[in-house]
Amino acid sequence: ATTKKMADNETNEAVMISPSVPSPTKEEAPSLEKTKQFLLHQISVIEKRIKEIELAQSTASMPVPPNIQAKLYALRKIQLDLVEREVKFHLKAHEMEVQYQAEFAECHDKIARIVNGLDVPELTESNPTPNDAADQPTGCHDKIARIVNGLDVPELTESNPAPNDAADQPTGVPEFWLTVLKSSFLGHMIQKRDEPVLKQLQDIRVVLVSEPVPGFELLFSFAPNEYFANEVLSKKYFLRCAPNPDAPVMFDGFEIYSCEGCTIDWKDGHNLVEAPGSSWRSSIRRSLPSVTTRLPASSFFDFFNPESMTNADYDADFNEAIMECDFQYGYHIKETIIPRAVFLFLKENINLGDENHFTCCCDRCVYIDSLEDLGAHPALDGDD
Repeated sequence: ATTKKMADNETNEAVMISPSVPSPTKEEAPSLEKTKQFLLHQISVIEKRIKEIELAQSTASMPVPPNIQAKLYALRKIQLDLVEREVKFHLKAHEMEVQYQAEFAECHDKIARIVNGLDVPELTESNPTPNDAADQPTGCHDKIARIVNGLDVPELTESNPAPNDAADQPTGVPEFWLTVLKSSFLGHMIQKRDEPVLKQLQDIRVVLVSEPVPGFELLFSFAPNEYFANEVLSKKYFLRCAPNPDAPVMFDGFEIYSCEGCTIDWKDGHNLVEAPGSSWRSSIRRSLPSVTTRLPASSFFDFFNPESMTNADYDADFNEAIMECDFQYGYHIKETIIPRAVFLFLKENINLGDENHFTCCCDRCVYIDSLEDLGAHPALDGDD
C-alpha cells in the first residue's frame, strides 16, 4: 500500500510539473541540442581534470626510494642557490641602471628642450626639407597631414593671411605629453576634464635609487597653470628583490611592494579629484547592489594618491589587486612611456590602438570588463 501511495504521489507530481515545462519549438530544438552538447563536453573536461588531479595526488603520495630522495634534496638545494644568485644579479643590474642615469638623462634633456620650444633643431640630411622630391605629398590627406605637422608651410594668400606677430606661432610640440599618455596603456585614466591641465605637462622623468631601499621616482613637471601650485608631481615606487620563502619558484627579479604619492596643492574651485563627475561610482553601486563595485579612478590625478584607489568597503584581496594594477602603471611609465615617448607620440612601429585598461590582467581590470558585460559601461566614462 505504501509503495502504491508513493507511486501515485510521483504520478501526481509529474502531472503538476509537466504543464509548466513546454516542449521546445522547431526553432529552439537545434539551439537546445547545441547547448546540451556543450554542457556534456564541459562535464567530460571536468571529469578528465578530476582524474588527472587524483592521479597526481596518488603519485605524489607514493614513497620515494632513499637514493632518489637524496638526489632530489640536493637538486632543490642547488635550485635555491640559483635563485639567490639571481637576486644578486638583479641587484647588480639595478646598480648599473642607476650609474647610467646620467647618459640617459642627456638624451631626455634634448627631447625636453625641443618639445618645450627651448631648442630648434637644424635641418640635416637625415631631417630633409619638405622641398625634397621624396617628401612631396601625393594626395589631399597627405597634404593636410604635412601642414598639420609643420612639414609644409602653405603660401600666404589673402584668405590665408600671415600671423600678426611671432607670438602667434606655436613653440615646441604642443600637447606632446598629453598625446603620449593618451596613446599609452594609461589612456583610459585620462578624463576630459584632465586634458586642459595635462596640456601643461612639460616633462616626465624617472629617477632610480638604490639606497636605502631600491626603487624609482616618477617626476611630472608642469608649466604654471590655474589648477594647482605644484611645479612637479611625484610618485615613488619601492622595490624588493627576494624570493618568497613559501614559493621560491615564483621569483622573477624585482617587484614593487609599495608606493608613495604626493600632495597636490589644488587651487580653489579646480580640484579635479573632487569633481562632480565622480558621482558615477555611487550610481553603479546602486544599480548593482549584489556586487562589490570596483571601478577605475575618477581622474588621472588620483594616480598621485594611491590611498584613494583602495577602500575599506572592499575585500582585502581586491584592494591588493587595485595596488597591483597601480604597480603595473608605474612600471609602464618607467619602461615604456619615458624611454619610448617620441615613438608613442608618432605612433611609429608601436601598435597601441586596441590597448586600454581591459588588457590589464589584474582582478580589478577584469572586473571592470565584467561590468561592461553587465551593461554598466556607460558610467565608466567618469564625466557624467
